[in-house]
Amino acid sequence: MALYTWLVGALAGFAMTDVISGIQGVLSDITSEFSIANIGSIIAIVLGAVVGLFLFWWGVRWVVRKISAAFTKGKMSV
Repeated sequence: MALYTWLVGALAGFAMTDVISGIQGVLSDITSEFSIANIGSIIAIVLGAVVGLFLFWWGVRWVVRKISAAFTKGKMSV
């Protein structure tokens, strides 16, 4: 009950207009910095990087499997 009383007392002096103006300020800063073209280019760069990393990962796994299969079958030795 004491926590509830403290919370009500703390929020009594808290104005929601401050929160709303703060959120509006942050949103206006974000929208002034980023445009649709910027967001599209960021998405394209990230997507290209993800595809490149996936292909690299797949290629490394393929090579490791081929080499380990060659060692297992005795076609390759150290």
